[in-house]
Amino acid sequence: MGSYLGIPEDISGSKCKLFAYIKDRLQNRVNGWNSKWLSKGGKEVLIKSVAVALPTYMMSSFLLPLEICEQLTQAIARFWWSSDPEKRGIHWTKWEKMCRPKEEGGVGFRAIHEFNLALLAKQLWRLLMFPDSLLARIMRGKYYSYSSPLRAGHVESPSYGWQSIRAAKPLLMLGIVQKIHSGLNTRAWEDPWIPTSPARPANARTPVAHPRMTVSDFINRDTKEWNLRMLEEYMSPEEIPLIQSLAISKNFHMDSYSWSYTKHGLYTVKSGYWVARNLLNPVEGSYSEPSIRPLQAHAWRMKAPQKIRHLVWQIISGYLAVTKNLIHRGMRCDNNCPRCGAPEETINHAIFECPPALQTWALATTATPPTLFPSPDIYTNMDYLFWRRPDSEREDEDNDPFPWIIWFIWKARNEKLFQDLSRDPLGTVRHAEAECKAWYEANNKIPPSLVGQNQAISLRDICLVDGSWHQNHIFSGGGWIWMNQNGTQQMLGLHNQPRRLSPLHAELEVLLWAMQCVLQRSTSQMFGTDCQDVLKMIEKSHEWPKFSTELLEFKRLRSSFSSFSLVFVPRALVSKADHLARLARIYARPLSFVGFSIPEWLNTPTLV
Repeated sequence: MGSYLGIPEDISGSKCKLFAYIKDRLQNRVNGWNSKWLSKGGKEVLIKSVAVALPTYMMSSFLLPLEICEQLTQAIARFWWSSDPEKRGIHWTKWEKMCRPKEEGGVGFRAIHEFNLALLAKQLWRLLMFPDSLLARIMRGKYYSYSSPLRAGHVESPSYGWQSIRAAKPLLMLGIVQKIHSGLNTRAWEDPWIPTSPARPANARTPVAHPRMTVSDFINRDTKEWNLRMLEEYMSPEEIPLIQSLAISKNFHMDSYSWSYTKHGLYTVKSGYWVARNLLNPVEGSYSEPSIRPLQAHAWRMKAPQKIRHLVWQIISGYLAVTKNLIHRGMRCDNNCPRCGAPEETINHAIFECPPALQTWALATTATPPTLFPSPDIYTNMDYLFWRRPDSEREDEDNDPFPWIIWFIWKARNEKLFQDLSRDPLGTVRHAEAECKAWYEANNKIPPSLVGQNQAISLRDICLVDGSWHQNHIFSGGGWIWMNQNGTQQMLGLHNQPRRLSPLHAELEVLLWAMQCVLQRSTSQMFGTDCQDVLKMIEKSHEWPKFSTELLEFKRLRSSFSSFSLVFVPRALVSKADHLARLARIYARPLSFVGFSIPEWLNTPTLV
């Protein structure tokens, strides 16, 4: 059979044989690169942008067998560790550690199998979010006619495409949340709608007498609020505060879905990959301190070329081909230092303690007090260079050439070993500092983006709003101040409610409450907030499903204004509204107050 868009037309038989061409294609591509002339930084770019991306289209549609994933991983690892396609090279550590994020001490390569699951979960997410798409209608007609993709049961002779999409269901279930609008199509005891991590169905107080109850049964249809009597009758006590933190739509809308691991609530492959690595199949347990991971992570944040960052990361990780490491790996070589003849060459000796290296550090502009640096421990030396130098605290002004000095010390060592060339320490220092200066000059020549001057916000006839949220308080608070045409305070309001899911929920809720209050006096109003995300979600509400209930209420209220605008206001200008929000949050009982000044019974000083 042939192929269509790079995918075989016939997906049957042995999947390992069927998808073997992916490994062959990747192998041919990798072998075509002359890795002998590539630095580690260049190899990283090629692996991340080409090698791992090569099977992405196939992995978006089908689940690759673990054997194929392992073969792809082996081909990429061999390219990374070897400079000759015909030789295996030294694999200094298992590939699993290389796939850690850079913030956790790895290099950030993708694990093929987990990336495959994250891509397939995107397809399942699309079936849920776009039920009228062509693919969703075909799948629904064949596999879940009277249900949903998450409730689909066993079917006879499913296609391999459907089996692949279903394989990503455990991953998606770890982060998906049912957003309650009307509650009619959410089953209280089956669907994940309770806002825990991960989301789950509700826990009943007693054995469920009505297993088909929907969430709408717990909503008062007249007031569109939670029916506390029904909640206390059916739900376990610890469920009630969680349920009350959920907003309910005032109008009839079908329930939707949200993703827990992104701010906006849309599923992304990046967040799905994180769930697959950390929650679905945790690769490692917690590690005990002290750990070198902070040092490894800081190596990637240095201001230096990528090849130098890689060298520093290898030094910290212990993946450098000094004679001690080579002998430990079972290779036959002389254990003496090739530069000074010391009986043993360690990484710390080669970079810091060898006499030519010591002279190089002494001649460099990097402050190296003899009592602190260098020390017999490699981690102490790197800790000093990263955080203990006199200028290290001023990151914006820190142009120290120590990364280049490390690079050229290692380069001089290799030239002595392989070419029998002896580099003068003073020449090494001058070369390193010249390269450092040239690199900073090249980066500083990039013209900054032209940013237009923001127009000053006039605090006249504007309602300033702000929310307050703390995870240890039972309430989230909100406050607003209405400024009149003269720029003086006209009215204010402060309000609290059971703590919402996040600070961003609190910001949006106080805007809705302020709109309700202002509507009683005016239908033409400007509102100001210091939260940029609120402006983004109002501009593109379809991209923020986590806040869909609140955004539906916003659209309803906005339609009541003849003239409405929402603008960004600097943080300093909403300090009074922020103070009101904090007062509401720490108040011990439910509170909703609108007036011309703060009431005395709050026992707070008057705002100035």
